[in-house]
Amino acid sequence: MSAVHLLLIHQAFALPGEAGGTRHYELGQAWLARGHEFTVVRSGRSYLSGERVPEAVWPGPEAESGGLKLRPAYAPPGHHRSFVWRAVSYFVFAVSSSWLALRVRGVDLVQGTSPPLGQALSAWLVAALKRRPFLLEVRDLWPDFAVALGVLRGRWLIRPARWLERFVYARARHVVINSPAYADHLRQQGVPADRITVIANGVDPTRFDPEATGAAVRERQGLIGKFVVVYAGAIGPANDLDTLLEAARQLHDQQDIHWVILGDGKERPRLEALARSARLGNVTFAGPRPKAEMKDWLAAADACVATLRNIPMFRTTYPNKVFD
Repeated sequence: MSAVHLLLIHQAFALPGEAGGTRHYELGQAWLARGHEFTVVRSGRSYLSGERVPEAVWPGPEAESGGLKLRPAYAPPGHHRSFVWRAVSYFVFAVSSSWLALRVRGVDLVQGTSPPLGQALSAWLVAALKRRPFLLEVRDLWPDFAVALGVLRGRWLIRPARWLERFVYARARHVVINSPAYADHLRQQGVPADRITVIANGVDPTRFDPEATGAAVRERQGLIGKFVVVYAGAIGPANDLDTLLEAARQLHDQQDIHWVILGDGKERPRLEALARSARLGNVTFAGPRPKAEMKDWLAAADACVATLRNIPMFRTTYPNKVFD
């Protein structure tokens, strides 16, 4: 089989030296190992924090020529300020990424990933203009999840979102999903079963040492002798970290138990304020951490938690943090 150049448009793409999920970096490495090319049009700002991605973590000239090729597209800051700001960020990236992706030469296959649906639409547009196949990846069932959370309200918003979902499903040459339960939803939307493939989230076991104890992290954070509970991931409306803080409040008298929350997101300022007002000295918000550091934080944990809002739609999903 001759080499295939895959172009991925993904606003939240993250490298191991950055905070966030690295599913697509790892898939890209597997793609390269088979002799193909992999180019990513990504945001120049972190999806979790909104901060500009430091140039130091970007691959140098050698990595660009021999590995993943990264092209930063513009996205405005303030992603987590409000629903409106998030929508603006998605729209601006959809436009800037389309313009940039059209300038990438020698592309054989264009991949879009959802959510958000806007960047999937960008990938379809680029594929259509380049006359190349469009591959769609569905990581969450949007807009259904947004409707269930109450983030997307009103027919004037929900109906166009559902139309856009059906539009990209119908035009994808193939659809990749990361949870088997999503297949039923796609078939209900008219996607034939033979155009659906499951590639679940996973983990690279070589990045973890089963014998590690996270002693350096425990010492640095003042956690020696504590029973450490770790949450690591996005801090958003879907993640229900109010439940975790309530557990910390109820166990506040047991000072040997300490809760560490790693990550960032829209809900972090409110939750930090809530922890301060409740005087929860047994909770530490440690902020976003590069994926490369997660092995040390997880080694320091006695227990890890993965929480989601109690919404029936969320019973279909595989949170990627669970695999780590």
